[in-house]
Amino acid sequence: MDTRAEDKQQGSVQSVEVAGEVLRALLAADGPMRLSDLAQASGMHPAKAHRYLVSLTRIGLASQDSATGLYDLGPMALQMALKGFIRFDILRQSVDCIEQLGREIGETVALVIWGEAGPKFIRMAEARHGQASTVPITHICPLTWSATGLLFSAYEAPTRTSALIHREIEQNKLLNRANAPLSMADLDALVTTIRSSGVSTIENGGNSGNAAVSAPVFDASGKFIMGISVFAKAGRIDTSLNGNIVRKVTSTTRRLSDALAGRKGF
Repeated sequence: MDTRAEDKQQGSVQSVEVAGEVLRALLAADGPMRLSDLAQASGMHPAKAHRYLVSLTRIGLASQDSATGLYDLGPMALQMALKGFIRFDILRQSVDCIEQLGREIGETVALVIWGEAGPKFIRMAEARHGQASTVPITHICPLTWSATGLLFSAYEAPTRTSALIHREIEQNKLLNRANAPLSMADLDALVTTIRSSGVSTIENGGNSGNAAVSAPVFDASGKFIMGISVFAKAGRIDTSLNGNIVRKVTSTTRRLSDALAGRKGF
């Protein structure tokens, strides 16, 4: 039996399967891709890959940056990922972690992943006292003057962060933003410190009135997948690297990384 007859008999739709190869290539990449690279990874001619990308972009499973022409996963893909995240054990473990950490330190704790426009809070354990600092769950963190954003600047793929970082640096210079890097050299110094210490801390970043501590969570392959951030009004928490808050946050992210990698559970 030929392939087309077999596909028809089994009720499959070959074009969907081909589109799946394009999505699989986008998923495997560390960041946005050129059409030629995407076509090669999908095993098809660029013109054919482009036709599928047009359709995938229309329904939101793929997206194209108008400035660079690069392709990436789209907003619907992000929503599907979040739904899957919710339904699997990884989110339950992660939520348990931030809730336990919130109880221990008495401040708001957030779980953060890379979203369509930057680091995005997906779950939050809010402190229940009058001085608690909160932000909307839809908040997108600045990459250059928030602890969470700086964590992603240090660990997320540059193909995702670079354009946003350069835009923010220009804004920082234009506004003469306080407690924010005004050049790439300034940011590079902050990123080096974060990678060395394994944690991002900031006090009143961008003159926002907030202080925060953020640490990375890695999967079994050592790839950065999300961050856990504690934040409060400036002056309420100790953001020093040898302080109690930093020890508790980094201990939590290390244990969660170990659990997700199957080394040990909570």
